[in-house]
Amino acid sequence: MGDTGQIADPWMPPKTPQALPLGKPNIYPLGERHGVSVSLPTWDSVIGLSRKEDWVLDHLECSYPRFYINKPVRDLSAAVLQRAIASESNTRCLVFASADAAHKCLAALRASTTSAEDEDLALLESTRFFMPPESARDATACHWANFSAVLFPFSLWKKAMAFWRDTGSGLSTRHAEFCLGELDYLDCDSADPALRSPAPLKRCHRRTPQTLASVQTAAAGMPKLKSILAKLATSDQPSEPVVHPDDVFLYPTGMNAIFSLSECLCSITPDSTVVAFGWLYPETIEVLRGGAWKKCLSYKYGTEKELDQLENVLQSGKQIEALFCELPSNILLSSPDLRRIRALADKFGFIVACDDTVAGFVNLDAIACVDVMVSSLTKTFSGASNVTGGRSVFSPTIIDIRTLTSPSLVVNPGSPYRNTIRAALSSKYEETYFPLDILALIDNCKNVVWRVRQCNENTLPLVDLLSSHRSIATVHHPSTAPTSSLYQSLQRKNGGYGNVLSIIFHRPASAEHFYNILDVCKGSSFGTNFTLVIPYVQLANYWKREKVPKYGVPQHIIRMSVGLEDSDQLVATVARALKEVEEFESQNTA
Repeated sequence: MGDTGQIADPWMPPKTPQALPLGKPNIYPLGERHGVSVSLPTWDSVIGLSRKEDWVLDHLECSYPRFYINKPVRDLSAAVLQRAIASESNTRCLVFASADAAHKCLAALRASTTSAEDEDLALLESTRFFMPPESARDATACHWANFSAVLFPFSLWKKAMAFWRDTGSGLSTRHAEFCLGELDYLDCDSADPALRSPAPLKRCHRRTPQTLASVQTAAAGMPKLKSILAKLATSDQPSEPVVHPDDVFLYPTGMNAIFSLSECLCSITPDSTVVAFGWLYPETIEVLRGGAWKKCLSYKYGTEKELDQLENVLQSGKQIEALFCELPSNILLSSPDLRRIRALADKFGFIVACDDTVAGFVNLDAIACVDVMVSSLTKTFSGASNVTGGRSVFSPTIIDIRTLTSPSLVVNPGSPYRNTIRAALSSKYEETYFPLDILALIDNCKNVVWRVRQCNENTLPLVDLLSSHRSIATVHHPSTAPTSSLYQSLQRKNGGYGNVLSIIFHRPASAEHFYNILDVCKGSSFGTNFTLVIPYVQLANYWKREKVPKYGVPQHIIRMSVGLEDSDQLVATVARALKEVEEFESQNTA
């Protein structure tokens, strides 16, 4: 994981960026499997995906796994349905590594079912596929073939996908491929006797299949990955304690980390209140509002004025249990006053949870200001756009009984609530991060420090170019934001400002034209090794697009994640697109 010099690897994008055709995976090398971003080369194609229009969906070879069921997962689901209820064409299913996640999905669907749908309730059930002892003998990796499926009528598809999206608990594509290969060796159990079935085949134990051997070997990578993350997370300040690998808690996706953390925190104190501070990722808000919190207080602007308002609320006697924020925020790239938030947390006794995905530990040294740092490993940490992952790193600094950290979180050993807190946390944790995904992350992150710093350097010339163009009203970036001093106060010694920026054109039509003709990869996600652009609201907030402009997020805002291509080529590519915008505007003067 060296930080000097470029390491020659096949994932390096071409020096000159280039857009890919509709539906192709945004991934290098081209043709690699397990892509987590799909090419959406035109503004209309982004809207078409948001609206689930066939002309877009029919071209998709993959998409972001929390929003789309990719082919390996579809294949496993189809095999489950064929085995369970081959004659029922109206039934769909979703697959989960965790039986608990499947039960929660089933409960959510049952709770949401209206009286008009009662006739479909017979189709609503879960099943658990598991390796029987006679086939699992001598193969310790066999338990990774175990998974759960939730069967439901097609009328509940939208509600089921909302659970899949917001919890991030579905099977990954690598995990689904493995389970599909083992399916014939799995027994099936269910509360519905009609869905129970023995495994069609029994395994021969003369030799361990290569697939099982690979998973078994990869399973040893978890400690290594946690050690890498712990080293990255440790503060530069010698007075701060070293982050231990046991302070790192891994999840299959970044959203699953946020979902699991929210569930753990709100279980500590029933009927508790959580604060969402600043402009947070939409699904984070959905998780907080849809969880067991009694109330979610939202301060969407994330300004000093709103911190004053929060402080007044706390001084009035209102108790909150946790505050969630982002540093910097995804799309506006503004930074909260994390030191002041820490001071309020110390004074009024609440947990600070921060998502640092946009900039990350290579750039920021903020662990001492929070109780838990959450991040998506799918983004810059991986960079290769071929694996999902998330992690929570819990600050080893203990402030009070609510400052949690230890095997995955460490709880203050002197707290009278120590056993209660540990029991609440341990009862909810399952190790569901598939070993082959861990192996992919370890391989991808080898030169994360070099990649982050190179992307930092590539971004600044683009910020300058875009900021100086007359067609553009605003460029959001931590280096130029009004909150830049707050960001700088938490930068590492050699940290930069990150590779994500957002662009607001004066004219919405110019933004659309710029996106359509810009010759770079376009689609969901960010933090990839290649430059990736998306009209953010049209994808992330499409169905609420009329409501978000009042928060400084206009419908035509464009997010750009800058990659590792040649800097001069990147600048030239963007400059050409801006030149075409000038010509477009001259021909379309009102």
